[in-house]
Amino acid sequence: MEQMADAAGGVTRGGIDDDPDDRYAAAIAMLSIGDERSARRTVQGALARSGASRHAVVRACLVDLAHQLDGEAALARFAQRTAGPAGWLADPNFLAQSVLALGRAHLIEVVIEEIARLLPEDALIALLGAMARADTPACRDLLSACAVVVEGGGGHLAARLTDGTVPEATCIAGLQDQTPVAAWAAAPVDAPTQQQVIVAVARDAGRVAPIVALIDHHDLGAALEDAFVLPDMLPARLDREVLGPMTSGGLVPVPMSVADACTAVSEALSATLALGHEIPSNAYQPVAHRLRRALTGDIARGAG
Repeated sequence: MEQMADAAGGVTRGGIDDDPDDRYAAAIAMLSIGDERSARRTVQGALARSGASRHAVVRACLVDLAHQLDGEAALARFAQRTAGPAGWLADPNFLAQSVLALGRAHLIEVVIEEIARLLPEDALIALLGAMARADTPACRDLLSACAVVVEGGGGHLAARLTDGTVPEATCIAGLQDQTPVAAWAAAPVDAPTQQQVIVAVARDAGRVAPIVALIDHHDLGAALEDAFVLPDMLPARLDREVLGPMTSGGLVPVPMSVADACTAVSEALSATLALGHEIPSNAYQPVAHRLRRALTGDIARGAG
C-alpha cells in the first residue's frame, strides 16, 4: 500500500514525467487508494500526451479507463436521482433508458442487482410486468438483462416476457453472451497453499470481465478464501492492471485451460458454500451468483 501511495503521489510531486505509461500506472495507483478525482485528472493528462503512434496501446487503455470512470460517475448520479420504486412503476421506460445510458455491461449488472435487492419479489414482478406492457426498445433490452441477472422467480418471469428477443444494445448482448475466453493461475511454486486463478470473461465491445479467485488449499480444503469480479476492461488493461502486478508481486501468472480454470473455481465455490464460509467480497457484490453465471452458464433463469 505504501508503494501505491508513493506512485500515486509522484505525479503531483513532479516525480513522474510526461510518459503516458507512467501516468496510467499512477492513475491506477490513485484508484487503489480511493483517490478518484486525482486519477481522473491524471488519465486526462496522460491522454493529452498519448497521441503518438507508439502510444496506441496505452491510449486505448486510457480511453477505456476514462469511459469506465465516466460510467461510474453516471451510476452515482443515477443512485442519487432515481425516483425509486414508485417512480419506476409509473414510468418504466424512463428507468430503462436511464439504466441503458450507463453503457457498460457491468454497470447495468450492478443496477439490476441493486433493484432486485431493494424490491420485495411481488414489487419486482410488478416492475417487470410494467416494462413488458410499456414494450419500448429500452424496456425490452432491460428485461433481457433482468432475465440474465435477476435470480429466482423474477429471472424466470423476465425470460418468459422477453421470449428470446435479441437485445438492441450491445452492452445487454454482452451480458447475455458472456463466455470465459482465457485463464491464468499463479505458478504452484510461487503459491503452494493458495491458488490464485484469473478468468477473463468476454463481454461487449471487446472487453472482458476479469474474475479473480483465491483458492485456499491449506485451511479451507480447496474452497474460496475470496473471489471477486472486476469491472469490464480491455484485455490490454487486464495485462497491465492484473497480470502485470501479479508478476511484480512474485506470483507469475501461467496460462491454463479455460475449462480447467472454470472447473477449479466452480468446485471451490461449491466447497465454500458447503462449508458455510462467507466470501469477504459478498459485502459489495453477489459473488456466488456472478461466478455461477459467468463460469457455468447457470444464469438467473435456472439459479436460485
